Amino acid sequence: MVTLNLNELNQIESGASKKKIYRFKNENTKNILVDFSYSFSDYLSFINVHQFLSNVNISIPKIFDTNHNEKLILMEDFGNDRYDKIITNYDVRQLLVNAIDSLIAIQHYDKPLIADGFKEYNYLNFKEEIIEFVDFYLPLLKTSSDQMEEFLQIWTSEFNKLNFHWNSFVHKDFELSNLMYLPNKDNHLKCGILDFQNAFIGFPGWDLFSLLENPRINFEDKYNQELIEYFYYKSDQKISYKDFIMQYFFLNTARQTRIIGRWVSLDKKNNNNFYQSSFHSVTIKRLKNSLYNLQNKQLSHLYKKILKNEKF
Repeated sequence: MVTLNLNELNQIESGASKKKIYRFKNENTKNILVDFSYSFSDYLSFINVHQFLSNVNISIPKIFDTNHNEKLILMEDFGNDRYDKIITNYDVRQLLVNAIDSLIAIQHYDKPLIADGFKEYNYLNFKEEIIEFVDFYLPLLKTSSDQMEEFLQIWTSEFNKLNFHWNSFVHKDFELSNLMYLPNKDNHLKCGILDFQNAFIGFPGWDLFSLLENPRINFEDKYNQELIEYFYYKSDQKISYKDFIMQYFFLNTARQTRIIGRWVSLDKKNNNNFYQSSFHSVTIKRLKNSLYNLQNKQLSHLYKKILKNEKF
């Protein structure tokens, strides 16, 4: 059974993630050790989602050993070529297509999600996420409590107008930092997928905007429209394209909004200004583009009033 011996390991940088990732100092040991000691539920969820995804024709790391008591997982090492590190060195479109083809493969896997213990997204999850913007960012602007309440009321009202059907596997964190380039594999299997313990049942395009609208990296979005249509038609969606695109930009606008609050939250936790100085401007740009594409008069008016200093 695998154990945590720090004398044999070097820790790998894992960003804001709570889990710790280690490589063995012995270069002949081509595996990594993932420490989920912060959360037994995340540990179990990772194993559960891994079991589900192992039946899909995608690239996820093999699990070689586990330790329930210490919440450790020994698994395949996908190397260092993270998408966010290498995206400017390769054909951006091809990297994105490989990732999207992986999402399409998951969409086509028809095993019932409920039976595998995945939780379904709902309004309470939505409110819990977007309230990070209210709790952490709006106080910086000295926004009144009335405006904060109005913000939540409008988002709630607009949410209830859309006919959401939560019916698809969602990785949730399908971002460039959780995707690995695997050059020795073929086609979409060149995209290795990590960090899927937070998966749930939700909107089928969620992982698509997590990928294309990444708030950490200001890469060109000239392929976005093409790739959204590519995903929609290749994954055989059951709703109209008009409804799909509206839900896509609605949820993405909410996500970018939440993340602006998340940057403030992380900086407070770490007692620095790293996340805001590094990613705030990119996130604002993504938010503006998403809000423009959404064409929702209520939300557009709201953001122009509350975020007037950001020139909405």
